[in-house]
Amino acid sequence: MQATLDELGPSPPWRVAGSARALDDPWLRVRVDRCVTLAGDEVSPYYVLEYPDWVHIVAIDEADRILVTRQYRHARQRAFVELPGGAVDPADASPMAAAQRELREETGHAGGEWCAAGRLAVNPATHTNLVHCFVVRGSSPVTAPKHSPSEQISSTFVTVNRLYELIDSGDFGQALHVATLFLALRRR
Repeated sequence: MQATLDELGPSPPWRVAGSARALDDPWLRVRVDRCVTLAGDEVSPYYVLEYPDWVHIVAIDEADRILVTRQYRHARQRAFVELPGGAVDPADASPMAAAQRELREETGHAGGEWCAAGRLAVNPATHTNLVHCFVVRGSSPVTAPKHSPSEQISSTFVTVNRLYELIDSGDFGQALHVATLFLALRRR
C-alpha cells in the first residue's frame, strides 16, 4: 500500500561537510558542496547555483488578452515568446517593485491593479532562488521600453487560446513561464 503525503513525514536536510565557491558573479554564484546524506553516503561534488530571485508578470488587458514578449535566448539559440519578467535587483524594495520595474523596462507598461499569484522554487535540486509570480490588470503603455544591450524585446497582447497554441508549438516553451501562466489563470 502506498503512503499518503502526510505519512511520508519531513525530510531532514543533508549535512554539508564542506563548501567552496567555484564562481562568484553578480548574476550567478556557483557553490560546490560536499554533502553527507542521512544514510551517511557522501555526495560530492554537489553543485548549487545561487541566482537572485526572479519575477514573472501576467499582464491582462480589458479584452482578457495577455501581454507577452519575444526575445532571443542564447542557450537555446532561438527566440521565445515569454511573459515579461527578470531578476530582482538589490535596489528593488520588494519582488512586486521588481515586477513593476521589469514590466516598465521590457514593455513600457505601468499602473493597473497588481496581485501576487504565488511563488515557485526554480529548481530546488540545484537552484537556491524563487520566481515570484504577479498578475496585473489594466496596465497601460506609459513610456518607451528600456532594454539592456543584450536584449532585443518586442511585446504584444495575445489571447489565452493563442498562448495555448504557442505552448503546444514550443514557442512559449519556458517551463516556469507556463507554470506562472497556470497560477495566474487559476485566479482569473
